[in-house]
Amino acid sequence: MFPYISSFASFVISLIAITLTLRDRRPRLLLRARKGNWYVLKRTQAGGKIIFNGVIEMYNASNRANAVRDYYFAGKRNGKWEALESELYQNVEKENGKQVAVEMFNQTPLTIPPYSGVEIRVQAFLKGPQPYEMEIKIEVEDLFGKRYATEVKAIS
Repeated sequence: MFPYISSFASFVISLIAITLTLRDRRPRLLLRARKGNWYVLKRTQAGGKIIFNGVIEMYNASNRANAVRDYYFAGKRNGKWEALESELYQNVEKENGKQVAVEMFNQTPLTIPPYSGVEIRVQAFLKGPQPYEMEIKIEVEDLFGKRYATEVKAIS
């Protein structure tokens, strides 16, 4: 009788283990606004647009590696959400006659290893008068097409 019980117990344990392993393979990213004054609105040098700069944190809570595929931004003005312009941006400085990238914003693809976190620098542009403060919704799309969002308050 003991061999039957031990065989059944090992089968049940194996079934539980494979279920947990396959369940943990689902993509799960956690997007979080960084605490503090990390979100700024400022006018461009040309004066035609307003720049939103910020830093968010993203954590991969899965045992599967993931990557950021795209960014979406929206700003709340007069109670309505409006889309902001965004793409990959680089701040460049010259060192010894060569251009060197100092900061990179909206980096894609950005790989996030399993059970780790990464700081993401984000930037977007909006047109119109410069508000003193504005709610900004930041959405990040991962490699599998799933979107994660967080909202921040940017101040001039």
